[in-house]
Order: sequence, then C-alpha cells, then structure tokens
Amino acid sequence: MTLLKFIKRNKYGNLEELVRSIPGLLYDPAARWNDCTSLGAGTATFPLLKVFTAVQASNAVSLIRQHLTHLTVRAIGGGTNLVGADRVIPDMVFMRLMPGSDFTNIERGRNGLFLAGAALSLKNILDVACALSFGGAAGLYGIPGTIGGAAVMNAGANGQCVGDFIEWVDMMDLTTGTVKRVRHKGLLWGYRRTSISENQIVLRVAFRFRSVVPEEETVLMKREQLRRMRAPAGRSAGSIFRNPSPLLPAGRILEKCGAKQLDAGRFIVSPDHANWIINRSDRKELPPSEKSFLETLNAMADKVYRTTGIILTPEVRFIDMQTANDMGASRPPIDVLVLKGGISSEREVSLLSAANVANTLRDAGFHVNEYDIRDLTVTPDMRRADVVYPVLHGGFGEDGTLQKILEDAGIRTVGSPSSAMKIAMDKTAAKKVMDEHGIRNPKYAVITDASAPIPAGMELPLIVKPNSEGSTFGLTLVEDPSQWAGALETALKYDKKALVEEYIAGVEATVGILLGKALPLMEIRYPGKLYDYEAKYTPGATKEICPPTGISAEAQEEAKKLALAFAKAIGAETLLRVDVIIRASDDKVFVLEGNSMPGCTSTSLLPQAALAGGISLMELYSGLVMNAYRKK
Repeated sequence: MTLLKFIKRNKYGNLEELVRSIPGLLYDPAARWNDCTSLGAGTATFPLLKVFTAVQASNAVSLIRQHLTHLTVRAIGGGTNLVGADRVIPDMVFMRLMPGSDFTNIERGRNGLFLAGAALSLKNILDVACALSFGGAAGLYGIPGTIGGAAVMNAGANGQCVGDFIEWVDMMDLTTGTVKRVRHKGLLWGYRRTSISENQIVLRVAFRFRSVVPEEETVLMKREQLRRMRAPAGRSAGSIFRNPSPLLPAGRILEKCGAKQLDAGRFIVSPDHANWIINRSDRKELPPSEKSFLETLNAMADKVYRTTGIILTPEVRFIDMQTANDMGASRPPIDVLVLKGGISSEREVSLLSAANVANTLRDAGFHVNEYDIRDLTVTPDMRRADVVYPVLHGGFGEDGTLQKILEDAGIRTVGSPSSAMKIAMDKTAAKKVMDEHGIRNPKYAVITDASAPIPAGMELPLIVKPNSEGSTFGLTLVEDPSQWAGALETALKYDKKALVEEYIAGVEATVGILLGKALPLMEIRYPGKLYDYEAKYTPGATKEICPPTGISAEAQEEAKKLALAFAKAIGAETLLRVDVIIRASDDKVFVLEGNSMPGCTSTSLLPQAALAGGISLMELYSGLVMNAYRKK
C-alpha cells in the first residue's frame, strides 16, 4: 500500500500511530534532556522524532500537519547550546536528524564547493576539505555541535563565522514539510544569529572554501583543537553569554564583576572561565533542573547589570519559550538621553562623539535616545530619562551652565558637578586653583584688549588661546613679534578673554581621570611645534603612545599625581582629561588645563587611554551612566 493510500484510509489518534506509518522513523515518547544536550539541564521528558532521511522528516511534518494539528514540531541539533525544560512543553514534539544517508554525507562540488549533511560537525567537513587542499576556516575547527546548529546560530570563533563560508542552505519548513534552498544573500547574518527561524530545520549546507596547503592548514586546525581542549572541564553549554562587544568579552566583564563560582544547586560558574556554567558531577544527588541553571545564569547577569548597567544576552537557547520570554525581566534597560550638537564651535566634534557614545550604550543594552540641543531648556524627554548624558564640547555644554539647570531640575547627569565644569572651562579660574593648591603650571597673563602689547615680564615664544574654548580652537604659537597682533585677534574672536602662557618645550601628554582614578598617561606626538585643532582631529596626523616611550617613569607618576590633585581641587574626579607637558630641560611636569567633557571620537584621547588601561569603551560609557544613575 502506498503512503498516499494509507493516509486516505487512516486517521491517526496519536503521534505513535503516525510514526509507525513512516518506515525507518524512530520515536521516543519520553526522551530526556540529560541525554540530548551537552549541558544536561532540564528534568522533564519530551517526545522525540529521530529521522534518518529528508523524506522521513518531510513526511512526518506533513502528516502531523494533516492529522495532529495541535502539535508543533521543533528541531534539536547537537544540543551543545540548548537548555532543556523542567516542565513538559504542551503540544510540542521535537525532531532530531540522526546519522544516515541524508545527513552525514559529504559531496564535493567544483571550485572549493562542499555539500555537507546537517548532522555532521564542522570538524568533519573541514577535515575532508583540507585533505583535498581546501580550507581557510581553521578558526572554526573546534566549534562543537552540528553543522545545522552552527548555521542557525552563525557560530564563530577567532574572528571567523560559519556564515562567511556558506553558499546556500537546504531547509525544511517544520509547519508544512516543504524543503527549499536558500542562498547566502537570502538570509540575514548577524553576530551569533541568522534569520533561520524556530519553524525551520537545516538539512544540508553548501560551503565554499579556498585553496590551501594541507600541511599548513592542518597545523592551524590542530592549534585550534588544542585551544578548545583547554576549555573548562565538565558538562556545559559552552559560552553562556554573547560578547557585549568585540573589545569586551563576556568572560572578562563577568570576572571583573565577581561572577566566578556563583552557583545554584547542580550548576556553578566555572572557576576557570567566568562565562561557563558547569553541571557539577559532585552534586549528583541534586536534580539538574532548568530552574537551578537559570538561577545561576541570572546571578551572573545581575552582577554585571548592577555594576555596569550592561545587559548580557544569553548565547544559549532555552527550549521553554516561556523561560526565554521572561529572561531579563528583572534587568530593564536604563533610559539614557544623549545630548549632542550644541551651538559652540565644537558642534561637529560633539555630533561625532555623541554618535559613538549612543551606539556603544545601545550595544550594551541601554535604551538610548538622542537630542540635538540648541537651547538651554529642560525638556520632557530630559525629565523622563533615567540619566541624561551631555556629550557636548565647549559653550554651555561644558562650562557648567547646562549641568546647573539639570541639577536644579533634579535630573541625574553624567559628568562632574556644574561647579567643577565651570572652573575647568574657565582657564584663568583653573590657573588660580592650580596656584592655590601648589600645582605647577606655566606662567600666564590674561588680556582683554586686542591692541594690548606683549605682557610685561613675558618673553617669546608664547602660547595665545581663548580663555574658555576647547579643542584648541583659536590657539596660536607666537615666535615673532609680528605674529602677536594676529594671535591676539584670533583668540579674542572666540572669547572676551585671551590667555597668554609661556611656551614650554617638551613632551606633551594627557592624563584621564575616571571615577576618581588616573588612567595611564597618553604621550602625544604631533607634527610641528603645536598640538592644534588640525593635529588633534586629522586621522593619522598625531601619534598617541601608551605607555609613553618619551616620558620617564618618574615624570609619569608626577603627572598622574598633579592631574588627580587638580581634579580633586575643582571637584571633577568623576570625569576629567588633564593636559600636561613635561619640560625637556629638567623633566618637570606642568599642568596646562582640564577638559571636563573629553571627546569621544575615534581619535579622542581619554577613550584611548581607557583602552590602554584595560577599560573598553562600553565599560567607560556604561560606568559613567551607572555612576550618574546611582546619584540621589
């Protein structure tokens, strides 16, 4: 009797009857997550279809659709990143591709094309390709699980992703049984995700590899295999959370926040890797429940959230969608309003800085809105935000004026207090504070008259700059008397006061002050004698060196000490960038000025210093937001 005639003559009362009608298909009505996943979490049983061919899979789904319409079919791959359930998922049956002709075959195409069954591992296909002088994906060699699962998750390692090598994917729709081929461009590829849905199962994948020297490729694959062998011992699902950014591995931020060895019941964070949860073999008397795994995972995520505001995204997949939907309910995104633009001469720099800050905070899981501010007005958006982050340089955004109205409105704001920002922006006021606290700084004078002569007691060369501008706007080095009038005119064009300083020949550097600590010194090497606007914002024009090679260890320590003393003197320990110069003749450090809202562009100094000190941009910006968020 043909399958079609059998279907017409029979109605299936249950799944077991349906399975018996498909030759070769196996059915386990009470499969266990402990046997089907590498982690082993989940105490409930579940119905499992074990299919060996694409025809079996398609027929099973088609019959379920016709006769058991209440059932939903879901795929299980190698189970390396799956978290099982403690409850029976109602009306759901799971399907696994088993070793068989359809799912473990490898066929070679032309020009480096290889077709692989979805039940194989990446190791299988890479070994075969390498033996035939093709490869280039050695970084993926140690990824566990099946090719199907790796394709669905766009698994990756060492800067490579599975999707980089996929030409097309054969998939079956788990709601209809229809098989179709989708080419690479027909799928959306992202970091550890694709557009392949829960309603689809991958049957076969076509890879395109490049020509390689087999001996060289084998060395790379063995190297990756050895690296994987150093992973924490014990049953696990591998990495629990996605890396928040390429420069901030989840394991590193978890370790910084004290997540190692957190545990609940059967599961514990590995003492060797803070982004791994181990199913403890020494606690076999306790059930490997999804609940205890979830408690451990949430404790990890809460540690990071409470410390940094960063919301970690699980890399594992929960079988129970109710669990997945409830994840993160206790970690709501913090609402941040990024202020940008302003009306100062540094508007364009502000727009670039604000874009970097806003995008980085979004990647960290914050809810971010942006507002191009032009008027000193407290808006409803500012009042609604948990934190306002003014990324404004110069003008009312940096002189404390904006911060003062936000403080008066009771709005939590990133940065130092308005009183500190006012002093930092007013170079003359800052100089007076330095003098009062014994902080060495260049000899200076203040001029308001464009026709004034060179101040008595001062000799060329001199630096002339506006009193209250940043980013070196209006800065001039005067080496000849003929340059004096023009330099004064330029400075007074930006401000009513011009600051005249003695020129100190030496090495320029900057010290970032972040949340009460001094960051590593950043040595600044620039063309010519002056670190002006063009040198500061032209990519490649200036070379920043950290740790410095042209500054003695003693001078570096003195620079940090003086910078922190200045920050404390004006009350700007939260955030300040202090510019210094180390005189070549005697290695003495002179403090030049402070910037209370340093730039956040790709070439900005404080972010670079933070990176040199092991603080990623995500930690930098989220740390400042959390500092403000905790303010009363």
